Amino acid sequence: MATGTSNSPHQPIDTYAHLAHLLRSPAPNREALLDQLYEELLTRESRAYAAGWTDALTEAGRGRGGRP
Repeated sequence: MATGTSNSPHQPIDTYAHLAHLLRSPAPNREALLDQLYEELLTRESRAYAAGWTDALTEAGRGRGGRP
């Protein structure tokens, strides 16, 4: 199943590289690192959720004879 996420400027490799960078970089403390990771994951989850709704709405429009 293809999704609109493939057009996103944040490709999976970028996500992995960014998370790897966060894990490798020195953090003031463990809690700060966990906060950074949590924020990053929330951001990614929000983008994926929005992309999923966009794809679903596009498909629904096609099914009803709407815009291609």
